[in-house]
Amino acid sequence: MIKKEKNWTVFFIYLTTFITAIGYAFVIYINSSFLGKFIDEKYISSLYIIGSIFTLIILSNISHILKKIGHYKMMLGIITLEALSLLGAGFIDFTINNDGNTKEITTLYVPILVISSFVIFSVTATLLRFSLDLYLEKYSKDEDTGGTRGLFLTTINVAIAISPFIVGLLLTNSNYWKIYLLAGIIFIPAIIISAIKLKKVPDVQYHNVPFTVGFKKLWKNKDLHSIFMSNFLLEFFYSWMVIYTPIYLHQNMNFSWNDIGIMFSIMLTSFIILQIPLGKIADKYLGEKEILTAGFVIAGISTMYLSFIETADFITWTALLFTTRVGAAAIEIMNETYLFKKVSPKDSDIIGFFRNASPLAYIIAPVLAIILLNFIDLKNIFIVLGLIMLCGAKYSLSIKDTL
Repeated sequence: MIKKEKNWTVFFIYLTTFITAIGYAFVIYINSSFLGKFIDEKYISSLYIIGSIFTLIILSNISHILKKIGHYKMMLGIITLEALSLLGAGFIDFTINNDGNTKEITTLYVPILVISSFVIFSVTATLLRFSLDLYLEKYSKDEDTGGTRGLFLTTINVAIAISPFIVGLLLTNSNYWKIYLLAGIIFIPAIIISAIKLKKVPDVQYHNVPFTVGFKKLWKNKDLHSIFMSNFLLEFFYSWMVIYTPIYLHQNMNFSWNDIGIMFSIMLTSFIILQIPLGKIADKYLGEKEILTAGFVIAGISTMYLSFIETADFITWTALLFTTRVGAAAIEIMNETYLFKKVSPKDSDIIGFFRNASPLAYIIAPVLAIILLNFIDLKNIFIVLGLIMLCGAKYSLSIKDTL
């Protein structure tokens, strides 16, 4: 009976993950273009930085928050806020598109409302991933971590792969409100599931460890330090790809949103195909080092090559973007597998610091891009990104395999 109840709980964790990943993926690749309707494009990177700073502050104090209100209440609050941020952005855009008398309101208030919605979304998206990590880790065994994490990531990536295709079909005449409202509505079943089915999951005893202590703990452990840096480089890769690839394909290569949606959906199938088998291979045969190193080499070389594509050829772009994500898929599953073999749910400070890689990347990467784009063309940013990814082999080669 206990095993059956546990299996159902795990099922609802995966279902919540899948639903929220769809809502997240609906907007992640159009956020930059949507924000560009309301504010100058040169300030868009700054918004990613602001959201990441808030995320870092919260994650740095996450053990205090968990101890005070508990995991269940935190999870429910995060998922509700994320839904409201999406619905708010959609409502604002819908109002403007359907009211010809909103010029003054737009000038005065709308940018502030849009910025607030985006910052809340960017913060809660990372916190939700952290919260789901804790739930799943409670039901994971070290010897099955690769398979468990592979299934978890595949659940996310199936949703993310489906979403761009749907967005491409729905997004006409820059009616972004359709996408944001739909994304917010998609979150509602996840809120209901979390409220009913995850309420009885018992909390663990969280470590109330200061940020600096958590940092020192991770940095003194060579393996954890290296896997954190590996994760940071992956999040750096994602940040530039998410912010600049859609803009480059749409504005410089003149691909339609429908083409971009299909392209991204095909690109993201690499995660679906690879992560479960790679996780199992890491568990039973190779360990993580070799696959992680291969991932950095593939991602680095293929990303650099993007700068040399001169024509808007759909097949060429799709094939090469797919290859970049083959590398990213290998890096992601090895990072997750390695870390969660080394920690338990009680190590919320270490898990939180590991998730800090994402907001840190979204602070550092846009700042570096802003500086670089004063000296190089947008297409050459892929060469820089590829070289950065190749540096990841230094960290992957330094870890001690778990096998």
